Amino acid sequence: MKEIDIKELKKYCNPSYLTIRKDKIIVNSRRLAKLSKAKKEKIEKKFKIPVIYSKSYELISQKMGRYVSKYRIITPRDTLVVGLSGGKDSLALLHLLEPYRRRFGVKIYAVTVDINVGGIRPWHPENSNVKKIIEHCEALNIPHRIISFHEDVVKMSQLLSDNSTGIVYSPCFSCSIVRRYVLTNFIKELIEEEDIERDKIKICLGHTLEDNSDTILANIFKGDIIRVLEPIRDFEETTFDFKEFRLKLQRCTIIRPLLSVSEKDILKALDECSIQYYKDKEICPYSRDRGDSIRRRCHEILENLEKDVKNIREMVVSSVLKSIEYYRGR
Repeated sequence: MKEIDIKELKKYCNPSYLTIRKDKIIVNSRRLAKLSKAKKEKIEKKFKIPVIYSKSYELISQKMGRYVSKYRIITPRDTLVVGLSGGKDSLALLHLLEPYRRRFGVKIYAVTVDINVGGIRPWHPENSNVKKIIEHCEALNIPHRIISFHEDVVKMSQLLSDNSTGIVYSPCFSCSIVRRYVLTNFIKELIEEEDIERDKIKICLGHTLEDNSDTILANIFKGDIIRVLEPIRDFEETTFDFKEFRLKLQRCTIIRPLLSVSEKDILKALDECSIQYYKDKEICPYSRDRGDSIRRRCHEILENLEKDVKNIREMVVSSVLKSIEYYRGR
């Protein structure tokens, strides 16, 4: 597959509002791309690949675009390091970010973290699903790395729980720490090898509206501080002590461009665009969809409420954000 000649493509439309793969072009905004039916046909004839228009893909692109603009999540010349599991959310995020290379002049790197979950390696390089992830990155012409971490995150959480007073840490907690450890170390490499400013590098995660609302409700049910996933957040350097070893996490900025986008819309968009994703939640033994965790129950509660109150998830998030602003002002 050959790369698309952007200069040639500009003769027909505005490429800044298209997701460009080597095997197809996906329309992010038909209006802003200035893409008529006649131009679409000319592009397909010229470049010999399909141009796909999906209402659902355009919807999630517009939602993410408004959210990015509102919170200034991405700025010109940023370097974006996408945590790519290959699941529906991170894969959709990678596709939606691709036009920002032309729109904002950003650089994009994708990193898949090969994690050991109780002896199960969902993202091992030899996994056929991981090979599909590699193929997607090649089609998008986005540099991709698979970085392995061999310690067992289940054992890591057990160590934390055993050495804490009354706190039980789930493997998901250790998994998130490991991912951040690997991604921040990758950023350190970029700074040293590519001479990129640290403040211009951002870690991109594919957390969605469901992730945010589920997290809020789960914290309430646990009697914990109500935490909300933020669109952009700076993290200072910190060290996690697992007794047997320590993990030093570098200073970083994490962004979550998909927090206003629902998983249902993502699924529909990927299906309409014929983008196959890795169903990694079916492999990981501690995913939200398995077991009987509080997080799963919270997801089911909100899912049932959604049948009668369509925007219940937005309302849950909005309530917490308004409360934060209210108490800050007092």
